Formats: sequence, structure tokens, C-alpha cells
Amino acid sequence: MIKFDYKKTANINVNRIKTSAAKLSAYTTHLQSVVKKKDYLDNESSIQLGFDKELRDEVKKMAKKIGKQKLKNIVVIGIGGSNLGTMAVYDALQDKTKAEILFLDTVSSLKMKEAALILNKLKIQEFVIIAVSKSGTTTETIANLEVLVSLLKQKKADVKKRIVCITQENSKLWELAENKLAIPKMVGGRYSVFSAVGLLPLYLAGLDIDQLNRGAARAVSDNVQKNINKNFSIASAVLTYLHNQKGINIHNTFLFNPELECCGKWYRQLMAESIGKKKDLKGKVVRKGITPIVSIGSTDLHSMAQLYLGGPKDKFTNIIYGKNDTIVSVPKVLNFNGLVSNIKGKSFDNIMNAIFGGVKAAYEKNNLPYLTIELGKISEQSLGYYLQFRMIEMMYLAQLLKVNAFNQPSVEDYKKETRRLLGN
Repeated sequence: MIKFDYKKTANINVNRIKTSAAKLSAYTTHLQSVVKKKDYLDNESSIQLGFDKELRDEVKKMAKKIGKQKLKNIVVIGIGGSNLGTMAVYDALQDKTKAEILFLDTVSSLKMKEAALILNKLKIQEFVIIAVSKSGTTTETIANLEVLVSLLKQKKADVKKRIVCITQENSKLWELAENKLAIPKMVGGRYSVFSAVGLLPLYLAGLDIDQLNRGAARAVSDNVQKNINKNFSIASAVLTYLHNQKGINIHNTFLFNPELECCGKWYRQLMAESIGKKKDLKGKVVRKGITPIVSIGSTDLHSMAQLYLGGPKDKFTNIIYGKNDTIVSVPKVLNFNGLVSNIKGKSFDNIMNAIFGGVKAAYEKNNLPYLTIELGKISEQSLGYYLQFRMIEMMYLAQLLKVNAFNQPSVEDYKKETRRLLGN
């Protein structure tokens, strides 16, 4: 479904790639066994979500209860993994949506006022509030929920009936919620986009969640194979690992479609939380990690290219590009003739392809390692494939680095201090 190319540009010996890939054989077998289960008891259980028709049916049932057809605005209250995956798909396909999603992803008075102003102008059946917190006690999420409901009290109808809570079963939020959907216990936030966390708001917005999950399911089938030529997740994980072993500590996701920027931000969290660990699997202090950054082409070529091309060789770049249905072209008769050559009549796709090719040539000229991922048409299915491919990649990378891909113990440090300071 996607085109993945690295063999001439990653600057890593083929034998080294094969040797590292062989270390993942047993783990690949484990992933194959997880795919066949339906109990969501493994750390890797998120790879089952794309196959879970029962889950999609539950989401559609909730959407019917909410009254999907009358919706104009959906407010998603969540932070990190509770909204980044949803935002990634929504932003990439926003031209296809039928209802707008507003994301309240931090405590911001200005964003809260904006959301309340929009909702107060709507009829009660024209909006829904989706609160996402796996623990049910996320400070920012609950604070936003409480404030928004209070600001909507002027509505004559019961606003609480327009709230859906997505959380772990038996959490405090679960017990208080009237409308609720569950996040499986073993599915962490950054791996949850194909659960109700992503599926409900995206379905309510008018996107095709069946196609989204179909892409995810295909990515699982492809990326639990042992053939590295067909398993892009292993290939990408191995390349990132080998560059890290050479001291290349920065991973640059360079997206040549601005609508994919949130895909980059979602991946940034996925990598940072999955492999940025103080301790390894044996409990030894190792402080492992790779710093993920996000770049947008061609915008960041005019701010960061000098550093990328002329600065330290400490970055491994993934260049990503997709196609969309919107075609805009430069006029055949120019209004400012003679300023830039060879753009007359060219589509924006033509121009971006030339820039895309120019960037690759510049990386090769400067002997900088990169790989390319071409998504084809940006759609629910291709995005489902891409996001799932990346999640499996991170599981493999964590195995190579010998860290736990599924916990984030250090995040609790700031949460505990936040609760302490609020208590004071």
C-alpha cells in the first residue's frame, strides 16, 4: 500500500541490516500469536484493533444514540495519545468531513472561550463533547470538562447527556459517565487511535472508519512477516536502531504535505514515550532514547534546511509524501512574468514533486542518511496503514534497544508534582 525505499539512501550495509533483523525473529513470532487472539491481554494487543468489527459496531451504535446526522461540532477533550491520533487523521482528511472537531488538548482559557462560544450558538443536538482519559483522572482533561460543562449551563437541556466518556472500565470517570465506551486495559494512549478513542470522533465527523481499520489490518498482516523486504516496520526499526548505534540521535520526520503535520506530532509522541527510557528491560539505568523532530516541506526548507544539509550529521530523516484530490495550477498566462522560470501551467503537485526530488538529491550530495515513504492517495485506508505500520515499528525498535515500549513511568513525575502543587 505504501512505497518504502531505503536501500540506496540509508547508508547502512545490507548485511548489518539483515543481522539486526534476525534478532527480531522470536518477537515477530510473538506478534503473530497476538494477532490471532481476541482477549486484549498482551502489551501488543493494540494490533488487534483493526480487525475488531464488534468494536466498530459499538462505536456506530453510540453515534446513532448521539444523533450523528444533526451534528455540526464535536469537542474532543484529551491530551497526548487521547487526541493526537484522532487529530492526525482528521487534519489529513478535513476536506472530507461533515462536522468540525475542536480539540481541547491543554488548559487554555482562550481555547476554552472559543469552544464555549461556538457551542453556545448551537442547538443541543448539534454538538457532542467527547472526554478521553484512560485513567479517568487526567488533570487537564477533567479540568477542561468541568469548565466547559459549567459554561454551557445556560442551555435549557441537560448538557451531560451530550457527553461521551472514553476511559478504562471501572475508572472513576467510567462510574460517573452516562454515555461511555471502553479503552482496553492493555492498549496505551499512544497506541489507541484504532480504538473508540479515535473511531468515535472520526466516525461522527463523517469519515469511513471501516476503511481506516482495513488499512490498519493490512499493515498488521504485512508487518508481522519475517521477510524484511515485505516487513517495512522491521526495516524502519532496524535502520533507526543502527543509525542510533552510530551516534545519530535525532529522528526527523519530514512531511511534504502540510495536512500531515499532526501525523508527525503523533509519531513524535509515539517514539518519545515508547523508547525514551531511564531503565532497560532488566531494570538497569541506561537512559536510552532518540529525539524525534517534525519538519514540514517545503515550509521548513526555508528555516531548517541550512542546518539539516550543512550542520552536524546527527539526524536520520524520513521523507514522506502523499497525494490528494485537490489540484491547483499556476496560470498559463502569468501575471508577473519573468520572476520564476518553468512554473507556467505547472500544478502545485508538479512543483512539490520537483522540490521533493531536489531535497533527496541534496541529501545524497551531502551523504546524509534518509529513507522515503510514499503514501499514494491520502485516504482513510492509507492513513490506517501508515499509523499501524509506525506503531509496529516502535514495538520492534524497543526490542532492539531492550526497553519497554508500553510504559511511561517518568511521566508520573510531573503528574505527582502537579497534584501536590494543586493540593497546596
